[in-house]
Amino acid sequence: MTTAPADIRNVAVIGHKGSGKTSLVEAMLYLAKATPKHGKVDDRSSFLDEAPEEKEHACSLEASVAHLFWNGKKVNVVDTPGEGSFLAETRLAMGAVDAAIVVISARDGVQPITERVWSWAKQQGLPTIVVVTKVDAENAKPEDVVDEIKRRLKAPVAVMEVTSGEGSSFSGLATLRDKKAWVGKPEAPNAIAPGSVPADLAKAVDAGRAKLVDDIAGTNDDLTEKYLTEGDLTQEELDAGLRAAMSAGTVVPLYFASGTRPGGIVALLDGIVELVPAPATHAAWAGTIPSTKPGTPDVETERANSADASASAFVFKTSIDPHAGRTSFVRVMSGVLKADSSLLNASTGNPERLGKMYVVVGKEAKAIDEAVCGDIVALAKLKATKSGQTLCDERQPFQLTPPVLPSSLFSRGVKFDVKGAEEKVATALQRLVEEDPGLSVHNDETTRELVVSGLGALHLEITVERIKRRGGVECRLGPPHIAYKETITKKVTNVEGKHKKQSGGHGQFGVCYLDIEPMPRGGGFEFEDAVVGGSIPRQFIPSVEKGVVKTMARGFLAGFPVVDVKVRVFDGKYHDVDSSDAAFQIAGRKGFKDAAAKAGPVILEPIVKLQVTVPSVTMGDVIGDINSRRGRISGTDSIDDSSIVNAFVPLAEVLEYESKLKSMTQGKGTFSMQVDHLEICPPIVQDKVIKDSGFKVAEDED
Repeated sequence: MTTAPADIRNVAVIGHKGSGKTSLVEAMLYLAKATPKHGKVDDRSSFLDEAPEEKEHACSLEASVAHLFWNGKKVNVVDTPGEGSFLAETRLAMGAVDAAIVVISARDGVQPITERVWSWAKQQGLPTIVVVTKVDAENAKPEDVVDEIKRRLKAPVAVMEVTSGEGSSFSGLATLRDKKAWVGKPEAPNAIAPGSVPADLAKAVDAGRAKLVDDIAGTNDDLTEKYLTEGDLTQEELDAGLRAAMSAGTVVPLYFASGTRPGGIVALLDGIVELVPAPATHAAWAGTIPSTKPGTPDVETERANSADASASAFVFKTSIDPHAGRTSFVRVMSGVLKADSSLLNASTGNPERLGKMYVVVGKEAKAIDEAVCGDIVALAKLKATKSGQTLCDERQPFQLTPPVLPSSLFSRGVKFDVKGAEEKVATALQRLVEEDPGLSVHNDETTRELVVSGLGALHLEITVERIKRRGGVECRLGPPHIAYKETITKKVTNVEGKHKKQSGGHGQFGVCYLDIEPMPRGGGFEFEDAVVGGSIPRQFIPSVEKGVVKTMARGFLAGFPVVDVKVRVFDGKYHDVDSSDAAFQIAGRKGFKDAAAKAGPVILEPIVKLQVTVPSVTMGDVIGDINSRRGRISGTDSIDDSSIVNAFVPLAEVLEYESKLKSMTQGKGTFSMQVDHLEICPPIVQDKVIKDSGFKVAEDED
């Protein structure tokens, strides 16, 4: 059955690894009778974490899509990975929903990944709900965690419930918005009916509700006036004000949940269907009309979020099964998608034939005939569409501007123990790249090696596991490859680039004079044509630039690309017969090489922004270790018994950081990092990088 857009709710469940995201969604699905039993991560019976690698590692490694019905509303839930190596899937999923549920453990509190996904939600303007899970776990401190959320995330939290006990003494909770209670109820998952608020909680519930009403009234002038005049708000006014404040980001509802008692799950589901905005309220989608003429830019535009507009859909996840083939999960942004119809892939310009269409819960799929604007569905066996791309009506092309994905941090060479395995591994990797938006593969021209890049060491280890399982072929990872760059440090002027060759018939002749100078970091490449008087004919100026660009791509110290350089060609010589495009390309290459050798060439190394959260007693050891890795501490903070260390560290020094941090903190330390900028390598490091590269400068033929 097709669900009307007003009755759809789309949420992404985001948060740190181990915070209980998948367990929360599994409980939601079971209580809503979307699954036949209560799937659990611990005993590997989860309906969502069903991939062999997920079961083995007991954590989500890819986004999972499910749907349920609650109080007449269809709720599409995307359970996302919290492991830092797989956050590209999380980022794309957040671009397909209308709200985010941020899950935080009552035992572990706010973690670095929590802060990262929270910042993404705020950047995107997603309304958010916070759920504090594991309130029944040993050492749970829900009240302390709420204070930490307010402090570290700077979240305008509105607590929606009062709990009865915590940790092993947790016995239930009562809601503040509508005064429903689940206290002392049996632990059976089907005990979902609420009761009245117990006498021992009545005072706390009244005080909490007064605080909630005060928080909501303060977000709206009319509600403030009503509240000051009458001292309270009606249930309808409170709900309407809460919905508006949540959508505006001025209030973040906060719920509690337990893995053993259903009350918190029921209250959360009620909150989702009553507070999360329907897809119809989503703003127009920002994107472009792809250009059909080479050299002309795409035109910025918007696509109305309407069922009456032309059909368009955002592909936020791709799954490729060896037996079932490719499945693409899409958010219908506008119009209506129909099974067995045709759309245009706006990102590639190629048509796509839509086959069957499904709604899913894990691996369970039900075929449907159409999907309306605002729904999330699965499309079977698209030929070439990848995650992050847009499908649309070819008569009105539209390409969504997708979220910016985290950049790759780790690169390693792929090694083969069996002769002839290269082609099988390359094919398997290419399929994984289509499925995994955080993974990339390329052939290193310098080393003639297949290089795979990802977001972390675990990411690449899982990739090797998947190659073995899916392709039946063994491979391993070689030494890490780091994305070094090369640049210059001083200006050099009036350098001649000359190519002259005579060997019977037409010869080759081209001369150019160049100035080169460093650009600010991140400035890229600039080529200035300052030739006057026709000393180099106009048709050969691009040839000089092409030769320079080719040389920059190859590098001149260790084979890494050259960046942040300005090149100025101001004079030259030519021959009416012997000058050619090829001759001036070689002249440009020679001129740039000679100039770069005199311009103080250096190697730039990537510097990551590292945030480490550790027990306070180990902070000294952690800081000492970071300093030994050429790191620079930028700040520290203390929260309860934990310390947060922020630092900038060369990527080369933290490739194996995970195991070292676990050793120093007895497995309690966590970290996140992302490439921040490039810095010049110290001389001793530069010498080692050059030596290890084995790079040899190619001699140009005279």
